[in-house]
Amino acid sequence: MPINNIALLVVVLLCFVAVLLVLNLKEHRQVQAKNQQLNSYEQILNQAGAYIYVKDIHCRYVYANQLTLDFFGVTQEQLKGTTDTHYFPKAVAKLLLQNDRKVLALQLKIADDIMVEGDQDGSCHVFHEVKQPLFDDKGKLSGLIGVSTEITDEYNLRSELEQLANTDPLTGLYNRRSFNAFSEHEYARAMRYFEPLSLMIIDIDLFKGVNDTYGHLIGDEVIKRVALVCDQHIRESDVLARIGGEEFAILLPGTDTDSAYKLAERLRASQQTYRFPGQHEANDLPEVTISIGVSTLSVKDKSFAQMLSRADKALYSSKNVGRNSVHVA
Repeated sequence: MPINNIALLVVVLLCFVAVLLVLNLKEHRQVQAKNQQLNSYEQILNQAGAYIYVKDIHCRYVYANQLTLDFFGVTQEQLKGTTDTHYFPKAVAKLLLQNDRKVLALQLKIADDIMVEGDQDGSCHVFHEVKQPLFDDKGKLSGLIGVSTEITDEYNLRSELEQLANTDPLTGLYNRRSFNAFSEHEYARAMRYFEPLSLMIIDIDLFKGVNDTYGHLIGDEVIKRVALVCDQHIRESDVLARIGGEEFAILLPGTDTDSAYKLAERLRASQQTYRFPGQHEANDLPEVTISIGVSTLSVKDKSFAQMLSRADKALYSSKNVGRNSVHVA
């Protein structure tokens, strides 16, 4: 081969090698830039302050941010291919799986609050989780992504506020608001299934005199004593509430007039003779009596308010005959 041709061939080869080097360098830089971008995204996910994870179409983990890994106590490699049964109690894992399947089947975003109880310390954590489906470049379902945030403090605060809104702070009984809600529900159920339903309204006799003579602290103890006596005599299905200053109400599902009257008489007699065992200061409380009005559901009733009105009138009758008595509407 002539020298000129050899030189030309060498030049072409050198150019080809140079092009390959340039292309490889460009590809390397692209890969490096992409990796840097991915690392940047991962750093963002790790600093998001939320539990972020990805699962495949079989509900198996394929990725989780560092907060999630720390919560599970595993590495990224150890996480891959595992399911929620590895990290949560059976009941919680079952609920999480149901939500996963719902997201994948309906291909819709869902949100739910999940309560997780600690196995060792008995603590309870509440998480708000949002899950939505993931699709590949061709639009095919590839799995789901989930974001969970802990709302334990907010949940506990909400529960405390709900309890304050529904209970009487002195006795711990239901208040008028919650009693009315229970009563409306039970009234509707009794009317629908033609079941008996009775109601008692209980009032502490001459309670103003107790406050005036002994003071409000003793008055509060008397109220708590009446609440305790009532609570000791009713069934789990009955609803006891403090609906006024010295006024109580008991809703008695599945109870006819005769049974309600007998219970009312037991309450009246027990209240008159009750003493706190072993508590001398409490035993120094003044003896008090109660008056009770009883009403029972009628087919002519148009609302629970009519039952309540009859029980109130029966209570006034008990007061008018000298108190410490039971009257049935």
